[in-house]
Amino acid sequence: MADATPLAGLIEQAKSGNLSVGFSDSVTVNADEFAYIERDCEAFKTKIRELQDAARQISSRENWGLGEKTDRLNSAHILVRRFRGKAATVDPATDSDNNVWDILEQHYKIVDDLQILHRTIAQTYRDTDAAFAAEYDRLMANMPASPISAAQSGKTQPGTTIIGLGQS
Repeated sequence: MADATPLAGLIEQAKSGNLSVGFSDSVTVNADEFAYIERDCEAFKTKIRELQDAARQISSRENWGLGEKTDRLNSAHILVRRFRGKAATVDPATDSDNNVWDILEQHYKIVDDLQILHRTIAQTYRDTDAAFAAEYDRLMANMPASPISAAQSGKTQPGTTIIGLGQS
């Protein structure tokens, strides 16, 4: 049996109409939150895949410049093997899943589950509330770019710094 995703139970409850949450009278549900969560989950998943690609590139890097090409420098060979294994699994016999690529995959699954859960709930609202559906559709059709993907367009979010791979 495949591993259950982190929020599988909640997603199934939402799909079957059995998920309920108690709100106070001051809490309202509006389309904005659902639309922006959809957008930002997608942007976050894209960013995670980009980071996984960087980890894969690190794990497959040929020349590290640490003396690993010299047979007598056993410590250089060991160090390069550890660096590669911390970026992504290179040798399943010796590398653990405690590496950047696998940890990012866990994060991807969580974000994907959050997106599916919110999408399922939003669809229920869309099916039962015409005003919600119209506003959600309007927002999705005119959605601005996510601040999560701002770095891709050359724009930096306030308070953040973009550091390239291998730079400090």
